Amino acid sequence: MTNSVLIDRLGNWNPQLLRELRGRLKPHTVIAAVSFSVIFQIILLLIASPNSRPVPESCWLDLWQIITWMLPYVTFTLGSYWIVNDIGQEQKRGTLNFIRLSPCPAWQILLGKMLGVPVLLYIFLGLMVPLHCLAGLQAGVSLPLIASVYLMLPLGCAICYSVVMLCGLVSETQRTGNPPQATAFGVGAIACCAIAPLYMSWNTAITWRPLLANSEIFGYPHPVVSWFLLPINNIGVVSHTFSLVVLGTTAFLLWRILLRNFNKPRSTAIGKRQSYAILAGVEVLALGFFLPTSVVDEQNATLAAISMYVLTVMLLLVLMLTICPQRQALLEWVRYDSPGWQSLIWSDRSPLLVAVIIHLIVASALLVPWLFWIGIGTKKLVETGLLVLCTTNTILISATFVQQVCATKIRNPMGWASCGFSIWLLLAPGMLLYWELIPDRIPATAALWTLFGYGFWQFYKPTAIPFVGLGILAQWLFLAFLLRRFQKTMQKLKVGT
Repeated sequence: MTNSVLIDRLGNWNPQLLRELRGRLKPHTVIAAVSFSVIFQIILLLIASPNSRPVPESCWLDLWQIITWMLPYVTFTLGSYWIVNDIGQEQKRGTLNFIRLSPCPAWQILLGKMLGVPVLLYIFLGLMVPLHCLAGLQAGVSLPLIASVYLMLPLGCAICYSVVMLCGLVSETQRTGNPPQATAFGVGAIACCAIAPLYMSWNTAITWRPLLANSEIFGYPHPVVSWFLLPINNIGVVSHTFSLVVLGTTAFLLWRILLRNFNKPRSTAIGKRQSYAILAGVEVLALGFFLPTSVVDEQNATLAAISMYVLTVMLLLVLMLTICPQRQALLEWVRYDSPGWQSLIWSDRSPLLVAVIIHLIVASALLVPWLFWIGIGTKKLVETGLLVLCTTNTILISATFVQQVCATKIRNPMGWASCGFSIWLLLAPGMLLYWELIPDRIPATAALWTLFGYGFWQFYKPTAIPFVGLGILAQWLFLAFLLRRFQKTMQKLKVGT
């Protein structure tokens, strides 16, 4: 009777979660998860104490470190694989669209997937919590650090699973009918090689640093980290508040984007309003971290300026791909939407170029004052101006190229756009580097490097400044050619040819 009441309450709160649990919590699967967890813990204990003697404190510390590092890596990797594979199977069977039409709100369906699909993994890791806590206490790890590990893990899972579910929903691989296991494997690899290391690096450097007495997680102490000259990892309350605000905001934005993609599967991955907010937030966060090191001397300031240049370009390229409308959306916009600046700025079906200009204005409004604050803008005024011009031209060229490709009637336009990016921003400069055609040896080659978007050579080689100007002129000519081609494409879409 009690179990029936609990099941009814769970079904009323989240029917999708109940569906996932019923499909996975079979007696044999639960027994297998429990058995694997117990066997794995026995193996860990045998490794820590091979002679059946009391486990020494150093071995308890090793055991604590192993499980601490294993928690995010195993949870993120296997959980991501299972979630994306489940979404792919749902798409392949056609049941995902059926779920969308159900009366359940999107948040219930997505939350049910996050909590229900990896439930066997949660059982496996949950049974390890007592051993993990015991190992930490025996090794002298403080209770606040143990509690913080389990406080941050759900937040990390929310971020990771939101990212991978977004990848699963917008994946072109799954839409073209290829095996969903391939996409799931790739997303799991990203979670293991990128998301989990970033999660551990952030927490060990910022969140947990005030709680680390010796080497509970890392074998060396981390330096003090400042954000806009304010230390954020000296006091536990400050470090946890900062991490919870940053990671919580990230999780909230990802959740909103995920809900949007689930409700509007044929729209762009991110709305233009969301992209403006993401750009401003990431830029402010990065500028705060770069400021303390950049005000020390001119060399650090130059390195900080180049680093922010690279980060801004990469972020703008990613946002550009996520807000770029496809051919059908452009066709509907040019024929049915009311023309005007508001539509160009806010509509998800409008062309990309005006939104990219707004992104550049937002980035410049934050970066240019910062460049003068750290002294680069006053000491190297010409170089700073050329760098801003080169960045602007590179982003506009990339945006026009991507929109032109997406407006063309071809299969998998994002694949072609990514290939073009690789050739323009990576392959061509790589060939120049292979042939040793660099401004340090031949100043005239700065024109070619600037054309391909690498206009920061003049910071270290003032003799390259005139050639950087030639490169910027070449960028303008190429941009004019691309804009003319895109204008003709939009005219063809308008008349229906």
